[in-house]
Formats: sequence, C-alpha cells, structure tokens
Amino acid sequence: MEETVMAFNSVTALQGLVNQSLGKADTPTVQQGISVGGLVLQGVLAASMSKLAEHVDITAFDAALTKTLEGATDLERVIAAGPVTQAPAQ
Repeated sequence: MEETVMAFNSVTALQGLVNQSLGKADTPTVQQGISVGGLVLQGVLAASMSKLAEHVDITAFDAALTKTLEGATDLERVIAAGPVTQAPAQ
C-alpha cells in the first residue's frame, strides 16, 4: 500500500516565520538549515498522520496551525518595526 505525502501549509508558514526572524543577512548555510528543518517537520507530520487522524481533522489542524504561525509572523514584523511616530494633532 502506497502512502500519499501531504503538503502542509503550516510547514511553509513556519519556514516563513523563521526566515523573517533571522533577517535578510543570514547565510546560505542558515537557509539550507531552515530548508532541511522544514523537510524534517514535513516528514514528522506525515509519519504522525495516522495517529493524528484518529483524533483530529488533519486539514482543519493544519489550517489552524498555519493561521497561528502567520499571526506570529505578523506580530514579529510589528515588533521589529518599532514605535510609530505620529504627527502632532493640529
């Protein structure tokens, strides 16, 4: 019996968060590490599929985790931007 490997949006969202947190100055070695980490996470999720499927809707779980990670990415972006200077009221 052949298993189908699902692509998880949450893995992509996690990679985006890590990439943003590391900034643009990271080295190709760091980028490769991030890529390998994503592949490992994808493999772990795929291997856990049968156990997770007994307890949760995998598609809904992935969607919720994706929203959480994308929200964390947005939050990190806002924090990194620092305070906003507002023009004085006239």
